[in-house]
Amino acid sequence: MKRFGLSAEERIKSRKDFDEIFSSGKTIFSADKKIRAIFVVVENSSKPCVKIAAAVNKKAGHAVWRNRVKRLLKEAYRYNKEIVWQVVLKKNSILKIVFLPNNISEKRNKKIFLTEVMPAMIDILSKLRDRT
Repeated sequence: MKRFGLSAEERIKSRKDFDEIFSSGKTIFSADKKIRAIFVVVENSSKPCVKIAAAVNKKAGHAVWRNRVKRLLKEAYRYNKEIVWQVVLKKNSILKIVFLPNNISEKRNKKIFLTEVMPAMIDILSKLRDRT
């Protein structure tokens, strides 16, 4: 695991994983309700890791805007991933998270920046650390 990287092993790509997370995952909202996270914890794994994905609904805005939001969510996670990594390594578990914008849309936020997403991401990762 690179400190600020997001390798292929740290990303959720398969439809099976997405279905598992959306069907049986637990939901957490940030304090300002900007971001929500759906997560699943798999206990007693031989290879502990954190896997993430960012998903944005088509109703949130145009493709360029949605892709920017996904990039910002991943970037905010990359800078703060050590918050949850320590707990996952101690407990030998796999944590799968899908980040979704909850109160962010193109109509409300024509321009969105990392400084707007970062506090919400830190809040969610802190809550995840306490729940894992």
